[in-house]
Amino acid sequence: MHEMDWTMSRLCSLLIILAVTSSHNISFIVAKGESTSTCEPSEIYVGDENMSSTWEFMNAFSKLGTSWNHVIGEYIGVVQGADGKEMKGDSYATEVDEALKMLHIMVKDSAATSDEDWSFSTTPLNDFGKTIDDILLAFIRWSMVDNYHDNPEDGNSCTLIGGINHPPSETEKINVSKAFRRLTAYQHWMQSVSPDLQDPPLTFQSIKSTLSIFSLHVSHDECERLVWFVNLGKTDLANLKSQSPRETTRMFVWIAHLLFLDEKAQTKGLIVVDDMADIGFWDYMTMLPIQVGISVDRFLISVTPLKAKNVVLMHRPKWAEIGYSLLSWFLTKKMKNRVTMVEKGQENDMMMKVVGGAKFIPIDFSDVEGLISKDIIAQHY
Repeated sequence: MHEMDWTMSRLCSLLIILAVTSSHNISFIVAKGESTSTCEPSEIYVGDENMSSTWEFMNAFSKLGTSWNHVIGEYIGVVQGADGKEMKGDSYATEVDEALKMLHIMVKDSAATSDEDWSFSTTPLNDFGKTIDDILLAFIRWSMVDNYHDNPEDGNSCTLIGGINHPPSETEKINVSKAFRRLTAYQHWMQSVSPDLQDPPLTFQSIKSTLSIFSLHVSHDECERLVWFVNLGKTDLANLKSQSPRETTRMFVWIAHLLFLDEKAQTKGLIVVDDMADIGFWDYMTMLPIQVGISVDRFLISVTPLKAKNVVLMHRPKWAEIGYSLLSWFLTKKMKNRVTMVEKGQENDMMMKVVGGAKFIPIDFSDVEGLISKDIIAQHY
């Protein structure tokens, strides 16, 4: 877990950037025993009407008790582990079955030589009809796919924005050590919040009421990639602010497993479509309890075995546009290529290019045409 030595105002400011630049607008999970306070009006008093320029946006951070440089540094720390790294001495496999056996051995050896808990007791396996092998396979697939490999001749080409994951060629090997490092990070994070996940066991029924506060949908697009639709404008803010951090934690951990245990998400990739609904600076900053949001962004970006092919931002407020334009100076070309901005009036045309059209979009998502009446969550639960 990340060190909890930030001031509350620094955490508030960091959430702005994470909301604008990452694929995860869910920055509010905390390990048991940490603060449950929210940002108070005395901490944040900069409204959208006062943010019409880059200077005003950057100056707002001093009013939040931090600095732009500090925020940039914290964000870079989150995304550094997004794709993992190859390291000297790593172990490789040539086939998935071989890789799975090797990963089992690494887990067994770790359990025998350390105090690590490798029981996966808090992982919602039963609720998804999955096994420990399915968990390990998700991390192996994360390790073996290449977000930027583009070979239309392999028969798996996709014309939608972002393309799809591609497996390694016959001459490339699977880095099992890389998968194990990611799996270890996952195990550590799950253990850090285990008191909140055990009683009752994490199931859809146990998080259903919390899920209803948010407008979240999941479907597959024309290229069979998994698409996560997030509509901030339809969040029940009154109920959300009265929600306990524990229940919010449980709901988003369950959602994360729904996403990364999906076979198409593993083999084709993940798309995130986020309708920011022109949400105001103050409304966004106070809509969720703060509880160390950086922890969840680490979980989703640097811990779970997810490969985001495209992050789509719709109906961006002025403060979000300014924030992204500033941060874009620090993003790599690969990161920038993952982000698609949808301008007003172009929603339906762009969503055709993003997911393939209305038949892949939930009916009540944003103001775009959608035909899906029951998404993956509704179908299965």
